[in-house]
Amino acid sequence: MTRYGPDVEDESSSEGRAMSTYRLYKSPEGDIVRVKMGFSWQAFFIGSLSAIVRRTWLLAVVAALYYAGETFYNGAPTPTSRTFGVALAGLGFYAIYMLFCGVNGNRWLGDSLRRRGFTLIGEERR
Repeated sequence: MTRYGPDVEDESSSEGRAMSTYRLYKSPEGDIVRVKMGFSWQAFFIGSLSAIVRRTWLLAVVAALYYAGETFYNGAPTPTSRTFGVALAGLGFYAIYMLFCGVNGNRWLGDSLRRRGFTLIGEERR
């Protein structure tokens, strides 16, 4: 779907920039929502936080209680090479999870819109 108007640039005016593709969804009330295709920086940076708040908050609470119990009974972890290795591995897994959220975030948003009654009406390049 190609639209022309004052807010849409002609392809020749953006020679130096890469163009983005968006999927357009229409709500039952008639509102149009534009979802970018490709990597989602928002999901990359805050996607995991929203997943904890919305879906896995119970898992986060259990992990926090486990850590608090371990700290109470065994004392705070001492800085050894083993704890550094475990922390580094945890950060590595978290970085992979963030990348996974960024790659799939816009697709998840589109799926969520369709579940809420939005219909895909086309694509747009900007």
